[in-house]
Amino acid sequence: MKKWFSLTLVVVLILSLLAACSSDKETKQGGNKPASPSATEDVVQESPSGDKYVFPLKEQQTLDILAFKGSSIKVRDYNEFELFKRLENKTNVHINWTLADETTLMEKLNLVFASGTYPDAIYGAMVGGTSLSSWAKQGILIPLNDLIDNYAPNLKKIFEKHPEYKAAVTHYDGNIYSLPKAVDAPFYQAPDTMWINKKWLDQVGLPVPTTTDELYEALKAFKGKDFNGNGKKDEIPMSFLYNSHWLGGFSLSNSFGIMDNFSHTYIKDHKLMFAPQQEEYRDYVQYMHTLYSEGLVDKEMFTQTPQVYFSRLQNEVPVVGVASYPINSYLTNGDEYVPLLGLKGPKGEFGWKKENPGIWVGAFMITSSNKSPELTMKWIDSHYDSEMSLEIQEGPVGLGLKKLDDGKYEDIPAPNGMDNVEFRASMAPGYNAPNIIPSENYTDNIFITPRETEELKAYKLKEPLLKYEPLNSVLVYDAADYEELEKYGDLSTYISTIFADFVINGVTDEKWQKHLEQVKKLGVDKFLEIHSKYQLK
Repeated sequence: MKKWFSLTLVVVLILSLLAACSSDKETKQGGNKPASPSATEDVVQESPSGDKYVFPLKEQQTLDILAFKGSSIKVRDYNEFELFKRLENKTNVHINWTLADETTLMEKLNLVFASGTYPDAIYGAMVGGTSLSSWAKQGILIPLNDLIDNYAPNLKKIFEKHPEYKAAVTHYDGNIYSLPKAVDAPFYQAPDTMWINKKWLDQVGLPVPTTTDELYEALKAFKGKDFNGNGKKDEIPMSFLYNSHWLGGFSLSNSFGIMDNFSHTYIKDHKLMFAPQQEEYRDYVQYMHTLYSEGLVDKEMFTQTPQVYFSRLQNEVPVVGVASYPINSYLTNGDEYVPLLGLKGPKGEFGWKKENPGIWVGAFMITSSNKSPELTMKWIDSHYDSEMSLEIQEGPVGLGLKKLDDGKYEDIPAPNGMDNVEFRASMAPGYNAPNIIPSENYTDNIFITPRETEELKAYKLKEPLLKYEPLNSVLVYDAADYEELEKYGDLSTYISTIFADFVINGVTDEKWQKHLEQVKKLGVDKFLEIHSKYQLK
């Protein structure tokens, strides 16, 4: 759901970024800033445990960090956040932030790293796989293993309790080159939910569909009606955002005996399957073609932006009969919508798309230009304190969070006139920041937002429907295999194109056979072979 800016704008922004980084480095070398803590005895205070940095430092130290922020974050400097003002007072470490929008992430990183002049650290990139492996191999990123052991007590403790988080960031060579982010909530394993307007169903005298045929009949009944009473025929029987984890229609594929997803790959009976190769995929796309050709599904499903889709879900009056979104309260008159899950297909198949837990790599990386890696690790370890991990998502205690006497937390509601997303984005970096909210946060009910309560409720309905396993995204591959997998971008592009073709124009026997041949030609067998080496152990 990222909108890419034009190349010209990207280049201008990057040149500005490089100039800022270069200027900061020159200032360091020119002596206008305090020398590196490793070379300045006055700022070193050894604790009884042997940690040579005790916060707050005697003299302020400065780090240059390139951070990627979400588009909803409006501040130009993270130091405007009360959260980071408090952290600076606590540590006496000042951060020179260079903020970049996440929509230009890879262009910025590639240009910065190609320049040879790096910031001290990269914050909130969430990049792994081939890119991270390449940067490590080039010596741009430094190994973090010893730094974690000696200067990151919070993270080390979490790794001991949750070795799966450590495994996710441990590279093929045994080194750790990036720190993780984890929001280990159950609903991340099934984030999308389909909702149908029950009020509309009542008006046409139909029950909530339980099969794909019944869904077809309901959508036909929805078409052309003025349910919202605005005098316009602006109702859309069904809409979703194609190729989206959270907002797409992928889960409908399970009604046909397969599991389609962003990678189009899943595990069934200990075998790696490529969904577009299966005969059931043909049945799935033919069903979608029927809906499309009869005007029962959004004609703009392949072209609409997230903003357009969201505007439809939150129109002044309801305009979508069946919509895909994690929670129904987001929709206009959300209480009119009920879950539409586990529809049985023509052969009695049903299920729901399963995804990976909320664990990401690349949340924080230290570059080889950093003169104070020990101090940097000590500083970033503050993010893995349990309370600060919550504050990073919701805002600081007293502003975004209320701490209760029993050690648990509650959300502080957004003020009148401001929605919750805008309120949180005014206080903290949120999902574009390293932190860990572990699984026990949800099992022990330490802090759960009202939205997460809704998502957990929806997840409970989907949990029994999760039949197939997705590719395990936290497995680390050998660098050579990462590089080999880079060759199969054309396969992914082709599937996106042919799916749209099948839905818009339909599928003939000849067309299906040519499709299977093209998938083979684009190397699907080798693609599956590489993944199987790791996924089927």
